[in-house]
Amino acid sequence: MNRVHAALAALALSLCAVPAAAELLSIDGEAYARESAVLLPPTVPRMWMLNITRLAADGAPVRKGEVVLGFDGNSLMQDLTEKNSKLAEKQTELDTLLLDLAERERTERLATAEARANLDKAQRKTEQPQALIPGIEYRKLIVAREQAEQRMELVTRRERLAAEQRRQEKRLLQAEIAQLQGEVAQLQASLASLNVKAPRDGLMMHNSSWSGEKFDVGSQVFRGQAVAEIPDLDSLAVRADLPERDLTRVRVGMPVRVVVEGGAGIAVAGTVRAVGQAVRSKSRVQPVPVLDLQIELGDAADRLKPGQAVRVEINVPDDRRTAGGGR
Repeated sequence: MNRVHAALAALALSLCAVPAAAELLSIDGEAYARESAVLLPPTVPRMWMLNITRLAADGAPVRKGEVVLGFDGNSLMQDLTEKNSKLAEKQTELDTLLLDLAERERTERLATAEARANLDKAQRKTEQPQALIPGIEYRKLIVAREQAEQRMELVTRRERLAAEQRRQEKRLLQAEIAQLQGEVAQLQASLASLNVKAPRDGLMMHNSSWSGEKFDVGSQVFRGQAVAEIPDLDSLAVRADLPERDLTRVRVGMPVRVVVEGGAGIAVAGTVRAVGQAVRSKSRVQPVPVLDLQIELGDAADRLKPGQAVRVEINVPDDRRTAGGGR
């Protein structure tokens, strides 16, 4: 009899220990790279909108250092030609000015030398014994010497001021040339920056404009607007739309199965890495409240590509069966 009771108790425990039924939750997702190099238009002064003239094909493999994006630089070329022309004019003007300044300096030195010679002559005449020269003639010599001294002082001052004027004229023209050289260098650097090189190896991924169309050759972009990206394929993950109603059924660490849409059965194992906290609408046409579900991929992540549409399958508890008492 005791054996019968023991068998019945063991059967009851086994019935209670039956695991709750599971349900396959399938949600939409997309593969993306957690790390990606963004390609932007260069910052060029007074250029707020640029035209794309070169763009590597969407999905094409690119190498680091390869030019993958280019913009129209016709306006910069026109400015550069104009600045180079002005620079050449200023440099010719400087050469002419240097010759003129040298000639003016020689003229000033000759005038100073002449004034000094006249002063020396007047001083020697007044150094004669006054007794040998009549009074009126001696006074004339004294007056002539004073006039020569005054003229020497004026000529010396004029030479000093003329030298300063020549320095300022040369300095002004050299400053104008330096400014033009800086503008030319900036224009050359801006032209070079219009050819954007790939910062890493990877796949070229075109971004879309505000109208939803992907950028291509001929598209216009604003400064600061991302044209394309080169994702780091080693950082691939999946971002899925988890309906708000299923929030309590999904936990971090749950295993998942990522199936590529239209990928001929390609599937990759993954794990729930994080569950978002903010609720948003799935899309404009589907105002379903969802949260972002972050999926970390396993070793076979190289079978996916950024931007691929996927389906995320998760085995979650069947709330309906659980609520019904295991029916």
